[in-house]
Amino acid sequence: MKGNVKKYLPSIIAGAVCLAAVLCLLIIPKNNSEQNKVDFSEYSSVNTICELATLRSFYHNVAMYEKKPDGGNKFVNDVLLWPFGTYSKIGYKQFWLEYSGVVETGIDASLIKITGPDSNGIVEVYVPQAKVLSVYADEASLTEPLSENGWFTKISGKEKAEAFSTAQNAMRQEAENDQSLLRRSRENAKLLLEKYIINTGKQIGASYSVKWTESP
Repeated sequence: MKGNVKKYLPSIIAGAVCLAAVLCLLIIPKNNSEQNKVDFSEYSSVNTICELATLRSFYHNVAMYEKKPDGGNKFVNDVLLWPFGTYSKIGYKQFWLEYSGVVETGIDASLIKITGPDSNGIVEVYVPQAKVLSVYADEASLTEPLSENGWFTKISGKEKAEAFSTAQNAMRQEAENDQSLLRRSRENAKLLLEKYIINTGKQIGASYSVKWTESP
């Protein structure tokens, strides 16, 4: 019996060494360089992140509409009323409308560029400037016009529609000129993107960091 054990002892030792090596490969974690890397540019989650980062700003403004007298009425004013030193407002109309609306600002997801991670776990990300995505003036919120009409004039539905369109344009222009609002919208998108990249790395046991670039 002892002779048989001595005979097969080298084979037993060799098998034990091989088993230990296999266990080490299974138990010991791989280096970051050997881990599967994530191709962030192919992830549709970036679109979702940009949607979540969209800022909605609520406005309550006043729209004004003004129409000067036409040529014929202006002639009547100048010729017939001049001796009396008065000014006729024939054909003139002006009115104000209060309204509420929403402006959405955010990032165009198609312009975001993500490169990496590199061998050091650095992911380069380019985020474009935020912009106004949509403008919505709530027609149902329009108040009754406060008007200052001239003689023989009335406010038409077409003129109300023009005032409504002007209100939407005014909201858009105000938002586009609000650099603080656009800056917050961009920073919001960057914050969510950074959390997404770091958390994605943690899920596969990698340590990722983000480097922001100013050009795509």
